[in-house]
Amino acid sequence: MLYKAFVVSSITEDNSIGDKIDTHNVQLLEELLNARLQLAAYGPGVKGIGVVFLGTAPEDGIHEEERSFDASTGEVYLQLRLPYAVLEQASEAEVLGLMRRRYVEGLREAAALVPEFDWERLLGDVQGVLGSDE
Repeated sequence: MLYKAFVVSSITEDNSIGDKIDTHNVQLLEELLNARLQLAAYGPGVKGIGVVFLGTAPEDGIHEEERSFDASTGEVYLQLRLPYAVLEQASEAEVLGLMRRRYVEGLREAAALVPEFDWERLLGDVQGVLGSDE
């Protein structure tokens, strides 16, 4: 069970790439979304959205992208891979931009999981909150 409507986390390696994702960006995204959006405003079905960003090396065969919906809890769960080669060269601010864009893409992909939910309006509001350039 998710502890908030929007939960953002990561699976990263213990290196500078993991630091770029975890140090400020995960918490920032989660706080912004929870402070400004209420899932109930977009219709029935979705009570929580959990997103885990994958910042692991390409040879990581354990952690894969995933999209699922648990109707009993109303929770959407997404594991979204970030491009490792780009992460290596990017600043923390650039990584935040990658995370924002991937979050919006992930929500677009999740729309098929709960069709009665107003994903289009949620996407617009998430873009407004996160400043996504999508």
